Amino acid sequence: MHRNINNLEELINREDFLEKIYRTLELFNMNQRGAELVSLADFADSILQLQGELIELYRYKIHSLGTQTELLRILQILEEVFCELKVMKSRRRIVGESKTLHFLLPDLVIPIDGTYTMTCFYGRNKVENGALREFGTFKEIHLKSWQIIRNLNVNEADVDGNGWNTSVPKLLDNAMVGFVKYLVTHEVNELTNLLTNLN
Repeated sequence: MHRNINNLEELINREDFLEKIYRTLELFNMNQRGAELVSLADFADSILQLQGELIELYRYKIHSLGTQTELLRILQILEEVFCELKVMKSRRRIVGESKTLHFLLPDLVIPIDGTYTMTCFYGRNKVENGALREFGTFKEIHLKSWQIIRNLNVNEADVDGNGWNTSVPKLLDNAMVGFVKYLVTHEVNELTNLLTNLN
């Protein structure tokens, strides 16, 4: 829908767009195992209340930001959006909000999860309490991600649209998932070899 319409204001004001984001969050288990979404009505209303800031942010792409100063300015706007957005009833916000922001701003925001993103950046599922502290983690991840994207010169030419290769932030997310899965498999294989040798 983003690629066909390329107008966030039009997308946000389409009821089916916001509902699709909400249903996708449900499919990503954001409404079970201790996580709880706000109602669809509250979710949509929250996004509509932040429409001006989101439309301003829609112009930016993480791979096109030339300086860290530019990214920090954008993160200031994102802080307000992050702290005001209503996605989760449960205390932890970063996963639900980053995924929602990725669906709204697919070329700017990295989707974050506890299993892959947090493990990749922190070696564990880092849990913070409170919107501002969680935003601190969100900000750190985006600063480090911007540096990785810049150092590797990842850009739109690398996005082929196949499977989940839908944007530069998603390419980085896919790479983190693959990296952590590789590490887990490698460690399991190492442990199996050690146990076999011990026996």
